[in-house]
Amino acid sequence: MKPPPEVLALKHLKQVIFSTVAFSSEEWEDFAQHWELVTYPKNTYLTKPGQTEHYLYFVEDGVQRGFHLVDGEEICVAFSFDHSYSGVVDSFITQTPAKYYLETISDSVLLRLSHEDLQQLFEQYKVVERWGRLLAEQILVGKANREVAILSYTAEERYRRLMTQSPRCIQLIPQKYLASYLRMTPETFSRLRRKVKDL
Repeated sequence: MKPPPEVLALKHLKQVIFSTVAFSSEEWEDFAQHWELVTYPKNTYLTKPGQTEHYLYFVEDGVQRGFHLVDGEEICVAFSFDHSYSGVVDSFITQTPAKYYLETISDSVLLRLSHEDLQQLFEQYKVVERWGRLLAEQILVGKANREVAILSYTAEERYRRLMTQSPRCIQLIPQKYLASYLRMTPETFSRLRRKVKDL
């Protein structure tokens, strides 16, 4: 018999966390009970500019995107997938208004942890503080790598890098969003996709 969705989601969260930090059974039990399972249909805004992000999310199922508007044009800055974290992280950490949107681009099942609960857990458990530090480091390194790619790589290098790092994204995310994320036109993206396929 299949376990309830929340049990399954917490199992996957545990696998991801324990790959970097080991909790005692008591620590994990208390930590896990602060996460809440939520579901959202496709095209739901979880956060909008001007709103403060109160939750850190763990994606059990679905895909989300972060984007902002520049002269009416949507610029994608991030995607989140199954078994990864999501949220407007800078707003969550500082508890200041968000600068961009977080939207589901498919039906999504998420676990969420409130900022208030996380601060309490940081105070209570050193292992949670360590997990939070490692997560922040991971996000910072990812952001730095992305900035280097945008500033230094050619369009084809950016495309190949994305396909190497996240090969599933081409099936899960509309091409116009991927093109925006890679800072290229949809036409350039389509041309590169054909070119790389033919090689």
